[in-house]
Amino acid sequence: MGFFDDGDRGPLGPPPEPFRIGEGRPPQSPIALRWIGLAAGLLVTFIALNVAKSLYVDWLWFDSVGSTGDDSYLSVFRRIVGMRVGLFFAGAIISASVIGFNIWLARRLSPPGFEESFIEEVDPAAIRRLVTIGLVAGTLFMAIVFGATAGGAWEVILSWLNGVEFGVTESAFDRDVSFYLFNLPAYHFIQGWILALLIVSLIGAGIVYGLTMSLQRFEIRITQPMRLHLSIMVGLGLLVIAVGTWLSTFDLATSPGGIVYGATYTDIHARLPVRYILVGLGAFAGLATIANAFISQGYRLPSFALGLWAIAGILGGAIYPQFVQSFQVDPNEIEKEEQFIARNIAMTRLAWGLDRIEETTFPAEPATTLQDVRDNPDTIDNIRLLDTRPLLDTFNQIQSIRPLYLFTDVDVDRYTIDGKLRQVMVSPRELDISRASDRNWTRERLQLTHGFGAVVAPVNEVTTEGLPDLLTKDIPPIGDDVPLTIEGSRIYFGQLTDHYVIVNTNVPEFDYPVGESNAETQYGEDRGIRLSSFLRRFALGWELGDTNILISGQIGSGSRLLMDRTLSDRITKIAPFLSLDRDPYLVVIDDRLTWVQDAYTTADSFPYSQPRGSLNYIRNSVKVTVDALTGDTTFYQMENEPIVETWAKIFPDLFTPASEMPPELVEHLRYPEDMFRLQAELYLRYHIRDPRVFFVGEDLWAIPTERFRDQEQQVDPYYIVMKLPGEESEEFVLVLPFTPRNKQNTVAWLAGRSDGDKYGTLRAFRFPTDDLVFGPAQIEARIDQNPGISQQLTLWDQSGSQVIRGNLLMIPIGESFIFVEPIYLQAVNSRLPELKRVVVANGNSIAMEETFERSLDVVFGLAQSSLPGTGQFTPTTDPNATPTVTPTPVPTTTPTPVAPTLTPTAPPPAGSLAELLNQARQSADEAQADLDRLRQIIEEIERLQGQ
Repeated sequence: MGFFDDGDRGPLGPPPEPFRIGEGRPPQSPIALRWIGLAAGLLVTFIALNVAKSLYVDWLWFDSVGSTGDDSYLSVFRRIVGMRVGLFFAGAIISASVIGFNIWLARRLSPPGFEESFIEEVDPAAIRRLVTIGLVAGTLFMAIVFGATAGGAWEVILSWLNGVEFGVTESAFDRDVSFYLFNLPAYHFIQGWILALLIVSLIGAGIVYGLTMSLQRFEIRITQPMRLHLSIMVGLGLLVIAVGTWLSTFDLATSPGGIVYGATYTDIHARLPVRYILVGLGAFAGLATIANAFISQGYRLPSFALGLWAIAGILGGAIYPQFVQSFQVDPNEIEKEEQFIARNIAMTRLAWGLDRIEETTFPAEPATTLQDVRDNPDTIDNIRLLDTRPLLDTFNQIQSIRPLYLFTDVDVDRYTIDGKLRQVMVSPRELDISRASDRNWTRERLQLTHGFGAVVAPVNEVTTEGLPDLLTKDIPPIGDDVPLTIEGSRIYFGQLTDHYVIVNTNVPEFDYPVGESNAETQYGEDRGIRLSSFLRRFALGWELGDTNILISGQIGSGSRLLMDRTLSDRITKIAPFLSLDRDPYLVVIDDRLTWVQDAYTTADSFPYSQPRGSLNYIRNSVKVTVDALTGDTTFYQMENEPIVETWAKIFPDLFTPASEMPPELVEHLRYPEDMFRLQAELYLRYHIRDPRVFFVGEDLWAIPTERFRDQEQQVDPYYIVMKLPGEESEEFVLVLPFTPRNKQNTVAWLAGRSDGDKYGTLRAFRFPTDDLVFGPAQIEARIDQNPGISQQLTLWDQSGSQVIRGNLLMIPIGESFIFVEPIYLQAVNSRLPELKRVVVANGNSIAMEETFERSLDVVFGLAQSSLPGTGQFTPTTDPNATPTVTPTPVPTTTPTPVAPTLTPTAPPPAGSLAELLNQARQSADEAQADLDRLRQIIEEIERLQGQ
């Protein structure tokens, strides 16, 4: 009696209508299946329309980037889309064919059974329809998945097909480096894709066979055709796994598990031979599995092959390499690993550009001479006193103008002013809509569209109040040295422009404040996506999830939509294969604002190269400029490096040669800070070239520390204008000193050059090993140990005030250094830091005065210190010793007659010697406080008189 027997109706009653066997009528298609088919069709249609909409919007966007008539970015878009679509359909068709063929073959090879099913009341035709629909739907779904996976690998496939050789051969497998960066990733992807396809096909066939057997009264009958089919599929899978094992042999060149990154002794002499054996055993297991279906009814041969493969994998993959490491390598590590350490050193230096560092010795005299200072006036005149961190707070206090404006970054650059190279600080004034008090769609999308202008300040000039002396300021911009026009000041594209806006609407845009009212404007550039048709507005509204784009009456046919306005979004959308520096900077060229973004070509599979994070290869191959007003984006190719040359082959219209860069832009190129940091971190160890010294690790370096807001932190690289040793003129360089690991004295410094034909080069200056050169931490300690400076800072850092110690800059001058540290004073309830003092240290001399010039005079004995306890130190050879202070001589003068005081005479001091000394210290502190208060009053009087 069947499960759906109509006699006793069973526990579930009679079978549903679609599954009943009709009496005298042909079986009909279930109505539910029709609705399922309709829903599936609607879903597929929606997905197709959604994809088409996204492609259409991207096409509109790429067409809007760049100058009118410029087709370069559309060609990039067409190449990317064409490759992705081609790979998608190729992957979908291949996967659908393979999966569908195996499912079809499984159904053909399955023994008849549906009509003879023990479920007598179920219509076999209905089951066939359900199974067929399910299998077809599953096949199409998996085809889409495999096609999407193939399309997503367009970068890997394109770089493999167009890869440019490095001309550098690694030693382990005698392959060009390009094989590891371009070929091997593609091989791994193809192998993994095929293996996944075989596994899914095997699962699909298994489902068919399993369903057949489940309907045949649970009788498991594997026929010879079924065994043959499954054996061939399993065997092919094993062969593909063996190919993956062969590819993994090349991965040893980027193995992270040894004494250094890359293949080591154990990898080459133990793991590599074992992997070759495993490749052979894997191929044997695959072929044996296929052959067994033809020659035997049992499974002994494939079981033996698989067992042998597994045992070899356990013994050779884990036990044997550990044995070699423990009993051959560890007792004789330096002899066994020396050649592999040498490979790691050479390839790391090559991959990170350390091999191009020009290394020279630096005398590192104990102190800079007065003549050295006089011989380097441009360096002295450009020493940075303004620290970027407190300066950002200052700009937001004195130049934000309105709450909507925000300064988020301060960059160091240089301009030629009055015929002289001047180092300046530049900060853009961007619009932050999150600060708007009354937010609505019209304000956010149509009115609040752009920031305005920038602030430019010399690095070493302040007003009497300790605030920066601005070269360019206010709205509309004021400044003759670095001029900006009103049109060139508008920032529609920047770092805070993370929302789309619509311009040229019926609503005027907010331009800038004018007294109690606002100036208004309309975007006059021929940029953005034209909203000239219903189709465009519908597609953009759907893409952005904003129906107002479609229904707003404020938008006309001449309106334009600006989207992807942040620098990172804009650049990454055009060139997703580039990595971007974290600090784009703004330059003023031809009275307008232009962003400069450093971009890198990177890799993570450079053989034997030591990684930092996820990278082990980097080049600053591209400079990207973005016009702040129009968003016009230009990619300048800075060097002929294999990765960027590969992408230039793929996208021949994308890059502009560096030779075509405007000269006024070349003057503002900087050595990129992120790349410099990475190179400096690697150089701490990889300045060593001898493998044996490298193995011992005795000459390792570190980045020195400094204090900021009473916290110890690593010294950041800093830009300065200086004359490098052996050069005839000043240049703009990025500098970072080094100390020995676990020590505080300085042993070397690294300079990244930015000017002229020296752009992008590095010079390292190493000190004599028998000389002692103070490091930043030691100078900080001397500042804290100086009685006069320490008392003054302690006095300020209380009663509602906070002392901020800025960057401690180590400035090479002549054959030695001077150290400069700005001291800021800020009220606790205010974020308006004011530069109050400048500390200068030279050798054993230190001074803290109101100006850098006076501090410099004091350390050279040309002026008297204003603080008790400061002056020139008696030299000492112990870097950690407390300095002995020799006060600067006080000039002899004729006393000036003083009118008699009318206040009562204080009683004569009394007490022990210790008590008298304590009273003297308190009186001195009180007198100094009174003098400082008097100086502040005088400065305020002078300020009021000036107004």
